[in-house]
Amino acid sequence: MKNILEHITRFGLSKGGSLLKGLALLLAVLVLWSFAGKRQRSKVVNHIDIQIENEVENHFVDAEEIENAISKGKNNMVYMRWFDSVSLYKLERKIEKIDFVKKAQVAHDLAGNLKVKVTLVKPIARLISGGSDFDRYIGSEGENLPTSEKYASKVITLDGPGSRKMAYAGFQTDSTCKKVLALINYVNDDPFWKAQLAHIYLDEKSEVTFYPQVGGQEIEFGPAEDIEQKFEKLNAFYQKIVPAKGWNTYRKVSVKFKNQIVCQKTS
Repeated sequence: MKNILEHITRFGLSKGGSLLKGLALLLAVLVLWSFAGKRQRSKVVNHIDIQIENEVENHFVDAEEIENAISKGKNNMVYMRWFDSVSLYKLERKIEKIDFVKKAQVAHDLAGNLKVKVTLVKPIARLISGGSDFDRYIGSEGENLPTSEKYASKVITLDGPGSRKMAYAGFQTDSTCKKVLALINYVNDDPFWKAQLAHIYLDEKSEVTFYPQVGGQEIEFGPAEDIEQKFEKLNAFYQKIVPAKGWNTYRKVSVKFKNQIVCQKTS
């Protein structure tokens, strides 16, 4: 508004116009502005455009579920409502209450459309420790998420006595659990390890044992520490030892100890 007023003032002075002409022009602008605002407020929402940012990584939530959460029956916060009665903030909080939704951003355009942008949580592991009571997904930032009847994500599974504390909200504050979460993220971010490692067992001390997709080896990883160094040794096993000795020569491989790869032969 300040810029418009300055422009009008300069226009009036440079052209030799009177102050009255400048004020008249300003009044015309304000009237048009007010009229546009009234037109905007008189519109009702007639369409919801939903964009799911990372849907390829998470099929638990689709656009239909998001739309139903804000527009069906008693949940209708949108359709046939005046623009100025639609709270974008409340819509965002409502959508973010949906399981697997990490963040929602809602805006509207001049045509009466709501623009909804949703970011979903990325599941990286499935906790199966202790049966159905502990059956849930773990998100990349430690989110605790329920399973779904309509979709199952192909992620590494996790069980054992040391894994049970990860079934509770707030486990991210536990230093050992944070290390385990970092380990799972490391595996999930590497295409080879993500495809190769199928299951994690956590013992009472939260030491890790991996079980691979290919090969029958039990991989003793130890504490979820020195992750890169241990995977360098494990990579050496797959790149050098397996091609020379064969997949079924060893039943157990340990990278737990510093500067060592310990292989135990199949009996």
